[in-house]
Amino acid sequence: MWNHSKSLVLTAWWIRAALVLWLGIAVGLPFFLREPAILVLFYLIFVPVLAALYGLDKMLRNIRQGVVFAAVNVSCLRLVSWACFFAAVFSLAAACLWPMLVLAAGGIGFLGLFVRVIKNMLAEAISLKQENDLTI
Repeated sequence: MWNHSKSLVLTAWWIRAALVLWLGIAVGLPFFLREPAILVLFYLIFVPVLAALYGLDKMLRNIRQGVVFAAVNVSCLRLVSWACFFAAVFSLAAACLWPMLVLAAGGIGFLGLFVRVIKNMLAEAISLKQENDLTI
């Protein structure tokens, strides 16, 4: 039967699989692609994606350890949102060469905004929890 613990394990595997795939693409791409502009764009976006995957993995490890309403998780979400915003800016800049990247930049930017809202909600929940813990 499916439960919360299995869901966390599955999510951790997906994050790690994405990390391995992303690193594999980074190593192999120069051998298969010779266009410098695409390589530069990929490596500009590579760093924010790695940062986002790191933030997600760290937050998931915290949740698995029972650390949910904590400032460290707010920091992880902040990292993920900024990574999305940087990737969106790089994609938007690359849209000068490939106009279809405007759609990708918009989607990535929206994702960053969505994560930012979740971060603010978690920060408020932590504040309410701390206030509630001090109440007798």
